[in-house]
Formats: sequence, C-alpha cells, structure tokens
Amino acid sequence: MELDDLKQDWTLSSQKYKAPVHKLDELLSKKGNDSLGKLKAKYKKQMVLLPLVAAFLTVAMIVKPVLQQSAFIWFIIPIALMLALMYYRDYKLVEKMEDANTESVKSSIQKNMHLLQQNARHHLVFARIFLAAFIIILEATMYFQPDKDFAFWKTVALPLRLIIYGVAGFLQPYITKYFFDHHFGKYIKNLQALSEQTT
Repeated sequence: MELDDLKQDWTLSSQKYKAPVHKLDELLSKKGNDSLGKLKAKYKKQMVLLPLVAAFLTVAMIVKPVLQQSAFIWFIIPIALMLALMYYRDYKLVEKMEDANTESVKSSIQKNMHLLQQNARHHLVFARIFLAAFIIILEATMYFQPDKDFAFWKTVALPLRLIIYGVAGFLQPYITKYFFDHHFGKYIKNLQALSEQTT
C-alpha cells in the first residue's frame, strides 16, 4: 500500500511541475520571434546602407568626372546594388516568417528555414565571386588603366602577387563565414535549432 501511495505522490508531483503544452508553444514562439526580429534588423541595415554607398559613389562621379575613369568605382556600384537586392530578398523572407500568427510561427519557421539557409549559402558564394572579380580587375587596371591609388601594387613582383592572391583565396571562405556567422548565421542557427526542437 505504501508503494502505491508513493507512486501516486510522484505522479501528482510530476504533473504539478510539468509545463502545459500551450505554455511551451508560447515560449518557442517568443524565441523564434526574438531571433527573427534581430535577423530582420541586420538585413534591413545592409539593405539600406548598400544603396546609400552606391548613391554616394554615383554622386562623387558626377561631381568629379575624373572618377568616372576608375574601374573600381564602376565595379563597386553594381556589386553594392546586387548585395542590397540579396539582403532585401532575405529581409522579405524573414518578414514573412515573422508576420505569421502565434499559432503558426513554428510551422512558418520550419517551412522557410531551407530558403533562409539557401540564401545564406548564396551570400558566401557571392563573396568568392567578388574576390575573384576584384583580383581580375586589379590586375587588368595595372596594365590597361593604371590607377595611382594602386601604383604601389604594380611594384610588387608578379610571383609574389600570385602567392598573395592564392593565400587570400584560401582564407576568404573562412573569413567570410566567420563574419557572416557573427552577424547573421547565429540567428539562423537559433532558428534551425528551434525548428528541430518543434518537429
């Protein structure tokens, strides 16, 4: 009889401290919205800042026509606008996930998580393409359109330049991933963990 009483007390105690399902849903939704809100703010900042950079460079070329001869400015402007569009796409996706009502926040995160991760991979690939294009333009301008701002680079021997390019190409994925994770990736990982937790 004492054993039965003990079992009954244990069951009542477990039920007393067990979190209700609706409280768990509420907690998970709050965590999801917190990560989504921070990620949205990060994307919005880049989405606004990059077009401003492009606009500033465009105005600078109008004010100082000599800048129109710079291949780097013509390179940076479209890159900044392309990145802004990528961040805008990410921003709208996060906004869509965030705007889901409380009951469907978890399903919205699960449904769109693969798109968010895919977009993150696109950013990392874009960074590699940017570095390769930058190196090509840098080398081309030294021979076809010398730029006084990079005159010192032409004095560096070609084999040494190639070694530096190789090291930069090797380190770039790690450096880019570190900065991306620091600013965006940690929030995506939080959402991924939340998505797995709620399946």
